[in-house]
Amino acid sequence: MLQLHIEKSYVGDIPVRIVHPIRDEGKALLLYHGWSSRGEYQTTKAAVFALHGYTVFVPDAIHHGEREALADYYRLEDYSIFWETIRQNVREYEALHDFVREKGYGTPIIAGHSMGGMSVLGIAARYPQLVRSVISFNGSGDWILSHLFMQARFGISLGRNWPLYDALEKEQPLSHIEEIRSIPLFMTNGESDISVDPRAQAHFFEALEAAGGDVTRITYPHLGHFVTINMLDDALKWLGDK
Repeated sequence: MLQLHIEKSYVGDIPVRIVHPIRDEGKALLLYHGWSSRGEYQTTKAAVFALHGYTVFVPDAIHHGEREALADYYRLEDYSIFWETIRQNVREYEALHDFVREKGYGTPIIAGHSMGGMSVLGIAARYPQLVRSVISFNGSGDWILSHLFMQARFGISLGRNWPLYDALEKEQPLSHIEEIRSIPLFMTNGESDISVDPRAQAHFFEALEAAGGDVTRITYPHLGHFVTINMLDDALKWLGDK
């Protein structure tokens, strides 16, 4: 049985699980789950960070967990909900940040996998002053390129007139390199990932690196869309070096 203390709270209508370290070191980390998952399924990942002294806050995204979860997350007609969920994660961050600060912690680190890994980069683009550092597992900061790859994967073509295209182009991290480049970023991708094609993150990484960004990226050969122990170890080592 896990010996760490876990409590549940709410920020408005957002359920937040808080995984406490054995000894509170005053370090906060917000952990965002991926598409079709939920906060309570992130306990193992959260515990890894908690065992290294981080108090980990894990919110449920809209349309997940207690928040009107979808019956089926892979219907093509619901494709736009994926992107709207990312955008909602970004919009809700300020309230979650304030909640963490009210608990007595400083500016939090933000981390996430897949949809969560895309969300944390979007949060950094919108609220750079409210983010200490960012860890993106299997995410992408080039949302438009990811959108194109996802259309190819699912055999759909939405075109330039898709209602969310302009919003994604405006809000994507790639369009906010100047705001992001001073934030320490750590990014990982499996080289065989077919869910979030790593080429989109590679393009974002190259643009950020060319602009002088404080960015580190590690890729893992033959790995698909998973967070591995190696990824967590590499993220913790990176945090320890900062």
